[in-house]
Amino acid sequence: MASPQIYEIIDNLSLTYHLGNSSIGIILLNRNLEMIYFSPKAQEIFQWQLEAFMNKPFSLEGFVYKDDEKRVHELITELSTGRALHNQGINRNYTASGNVIYCQWYNSVLKDDAGNVVHILSLVQDVTEQMQTSFSLQASEAQLSLVFEGAIDPMWLIRVEGNSRFRFERINAAFTKVTGWTMEQVVGQPIESIMPAASHELVRKKYNESIRFGKIIDYIEEAAHPAGIKYGEIRVIPVRDESGNVTRLLGIANDITEKIMLQKKLEAERENLNKQITSAAIKGQELERAKVSRELHDNVNQVLTTVKLYLELCLDKKVDNTKVLYKSAILLNETINEIRSLSKQLSAPTLGEMSLRETLKDLVSSVSNAAQLNINLQVSLDTCLEMDNELHLTIYRIVQEQLTNISKYAKADVVNIELAEDGHTIILFIEDNGIGFDTRQKTNGLGLTNMRSRTSILGGSFQIESDNNKGTKVVVSFPVKIIGDKCIPIEMPKDVQTVL
Repeated sequence: MASPQIYEIIDNLSLTYHLGNSSIGIILLNRNLEMIYFSPKAQEIFQWQLEAFMNKPFSLEGFVYKDDEKRVHELITELSTGRALHNQGINRNYTASGNVIYCQWYNSVLKDDAGNVVHILSLVQDVTEQMQTSFSLQASEAQLSLVFEGAIDPMWLIRVEGNSRFRFERINAAFTKVTGWTMEQVVGQPIESIMPAASHELVRKKYNESIRFGKIIDYIEEAAHPAGIKYGEIRVIPVRDESGNVTRLLGIANDITEKIMLQKKLEAERENLNKQITSAAIKGQELERAKVSRELHDNVNQVLTTVKLYLELCLDKKVDNTKVLYKSAILLNETINEIRSLSKQLSAPTLGEMSLRETLKDLVSSVSNAAQLNINLQVSLDTCLEMDNELHLTIYRIVQEQLTNISKYAKADVVNIELAEDGHTIILFIEDNGIGFDTRQKTNGLGLTNMRSRTSILGGSFQIESDNNKGTKVVVSFPVKIIGDKCIPIEMPKDVQTVL
């Protein structure tokens, strides 16, 4: 495989055994760039045959991949001209069978006493597998980088520096868009320099949990950034190195700021509605008390005072007792009826003993007689044979409230009331032929507020249609679920109290 001279050189260096068994290929060229030695490993790497290469000029053609020839030629020229004592590089080579492999070369020269190059020694390794792995990793990193930069959610990479110390290593464009922090401001900075002080303890705790347990950690964070206060659903993902240690953390944020702000707005509106309902209830109670006081004073008190005077006249024997006592009995009977009527208006119907149809008929009858109204009632509840008490009372109070409004203000003589079911919805219609009113100017009276409040408590909808001299129409609907024969309203908010 080699000339006697090279064996002599190798023997002198006591390297024969080592060269033959080395896992690194060894190639030796003379000053004329003729191959005078190649080790068994070099023969294995390139699949060479002894006769094809020994003592022949070294040629790049057919040995070095075409696109790499120029660079390899420059390296050989550096060595052969003595401009460099050693160099190295990675290039593609051909094997004898035509396969392309990646080789890593370590080259050095041996000079004589005159400084002339005598030999060029090359150590070579087949690094094809490592290069393919590297290329795969680079492709994966490129894809991950593309995903990282193209993500619509804010993402950031944290370098773990130990002892609860964390530093920003990378952020994506979405991070800048949402928070207002630029890459120049963030990258390389400890988390304490970017995150608000109020978040430091929480963030360090969650980061340490992810490192300690080696798992994904989710949490919600409120933070003040240059772009304003932001709310985010944060996910922290531990990233391990080749040794299995968590050296980085990947953070991903789902920006829920709009969702949180909407929730806060809804909570504020709900609180405001509750205040309105409470205010309406208090006003309603005060009005009912004032009504009772007025009725007692203007009617009952006057009648009882008259009866008292009659009885005193009888005791003084200044009048005909028979006639006066008869008048007193009539007045007392009227007072009893007045008190019964007043009590009936104020009290709730006996829900457990009467159906909604019966309570509405009773209400319509009493109002019709008192207010001289022609009231037509139609109840079409084929599936809802039994009504939940809450829904029963709500419908009763709305009908009672609207009939009171009609009696006082509408100057109507005909009222049509219809209660029907449409699938899982109960619908109430109340229409009169009165003078109506302009809904653009008057829609927030206490009566209307009470009806709206009662409707909203059970998740229903309330609509009123009216115009001057065109009567008024009220349409109320309640979503319900039917269990057996019983109608039950949807679950009402727990923080709202029913106004009875």
